[in-house]
Amino acid sequence: MPPQDKSLLPNPQSSAELLRMTIPMMREQGIPTTPQNYAVWFHYINGDMPDLKAHIDQILNDGLAFTEQLNESLYRDYLSEHNLERVDEIRREVLLTLNETSATLHDTGTDAESYGRTLEQFDESCNNADSLGDVFDLMTSVLVETRKMKASVDEIQRDFALKSAEMEQLREELEQARQMASIDALTGLVNRGSFFDTLEEQIGLIKNVEETPLCMVMFDIDHFKRVNDTFGHLVGDKVIRFVAKTLQQSIKGLDTAARYGGEEFAVLLPETATKGAVILCNRIRERISGTNLVRTGTRIPLGQITVSAGVAAYRPGEDMMELVRRADEALYRSKREGRNQVQAAA
Repeated sequence: MPPQDKSLLPNPQSSAELLRMTIPMMREQGIPTTPQNYAVWFHYINGDMPDLKAHIDQILNDGLAFTEQLNESLYRDYLSEHNLERVDEIRREVLLTLNETSATLHDTGTDAESYGRTLEQFDESCNNADSLGDVFDLMTSVLVETRKMKASVDEIQRDFALKSAEMEQLREELEQARQMASIDALTGLVNRGSFFDTLEEQIGLIKNVEETPLCMVMFDIDHFKRVNDTFGHLVGDKVIRFVAKTLQQSIKGLDTAARYGGEEFAVLLPETATKGAVILCNRIRERISGTNLVRTGTRIPLGQITVSAGVAAYRPGEDMMELVRRADEALYRSKREGRNQVQAAA
């Protein structure tokens, strides 16, 4: 694999200067300094992504607020797709490596055919040899061809060792790119796109299987805007990470927890019926509401953090998005009826 052109990378001095310029601008706009947001504004200050710069300049000119949804949109539209571009790049490199390996096999095959003909000729010539001298000459010829063949085999062994190392490196990079494209940077949970892929896969597995339960849950942090307005976005991010960690620690096996967007989360529970899903969700809800979160450093309490949830069980033959809609509807019924509770879809 060709080495990365280091001339395209900012040196430590310029990176430090970009940092000094980026952070104050983010603070001025009230933007949390998460890794995702910092990446967006780093490239804005650096000016290496013209489309991103033009988009942010337009937002600034229009006097719009950089909401959480807008920040996520900027990252998704201009940076997260780069992970997918890297996946495509790795695919091309894999194909190139395979083509080179195929060419090596073809060349070695030609050498093997030539060596085979030499042995056949030796066998025929030995039968017609009139003296030991003739046999000696024939043996010398075969020895020369054998040495050539050995050199060819040694070369292919070295080449295959090199190609094997390259393929392993490409496999690791592809796995890293795949994971980055499917993981929410703030929480470490899978993102919404990856969640939908898993949901579609699980529905496909049980579509034709009788009485195999599957439940989807939508969670939402109650009064989350109040947390952000009172304590700031950094504390809001801490609350989101706390809820995400609680969800992750509460599921098992084939269960999947995802950050659906903003302060919303989705949980997929294969092989779990409605009753079991409601019990699990109430356990999660009680664990969250029973934890006393405080601000780092000052130890000021954040007040009680609660979540609402909506549970929907998959109906055989149901469209995937209909299941999502019913879970979302049950969630908002929980909200309407007082929050900090779990409702199941009819």
